[in-house]
Amino acid sequence: MREYVATYKDKRGTEMIRIKSDGSDMFFTLREIDFEGSDFEMLTASEIDNTKFDYEMFEDGSGDITNFKITITIPIQLYNVENDEVFIENLTVYIEVGETITIKGANSEIDCLTLKTSFGTYIVKKKLEWMEDALIVLQNQLPENIYLKTCLSCKYSNYSPYGNGMYGNIYCFKKLKDELKKIKDKHGLLHL
Repeated sequence: MREYVATYKDKRGTEMIRIKSDGSDMFFTLREIDFEGSDFEMLTASEIDNTKFDYEMFEDGSGDITNFKITITIPIQLYNVENDEVFIENLTVYIEVGETITIKGANSEIDCLTLKTSFGTYIVKKKLEWMEDALIVLQNQLPENIYLKTCLSCKYSNYSPYGNGMYGNIYCFKKLKDELKKIKDKHGLLHL
């Protein structure tokens, strides 16, 4: 379980939180309420308290928090092909989730990415709907010999053919390499 420090901000205030992640789901406690989810736009509350948060409510009475901004710094691996070196730098992600209609009518967006490295700072200011797109824009800014070494850039990862959220839900197929090679279409991926 990894832990990341983040800044959470909504109309009720700004607070530092600690997000724990097992690589698939995130967990944190804020204002005495526990949250869990695989994506920042799908963080389900353990209880509903309208005095503490705004929610997107569901028919079963549960709800995901909405109308907030979060800034999180994540260590990210980079790979230098010139010297076969893997090293870690900090990626800061600014995310907005809420009722404000943003790009393409979505109610959430990645507002900015900042990668501070020993060889320069790289910023993606273009508002994007998916982390995948933001990392591609970031990769295109890096020097030719530097590559992001993330699950997204691994040939043994893929999103569900049913779709994915802004941030999480990527599947790892490293242990299924032979089966993955036989996949011809999205339906085959569903089987795995």
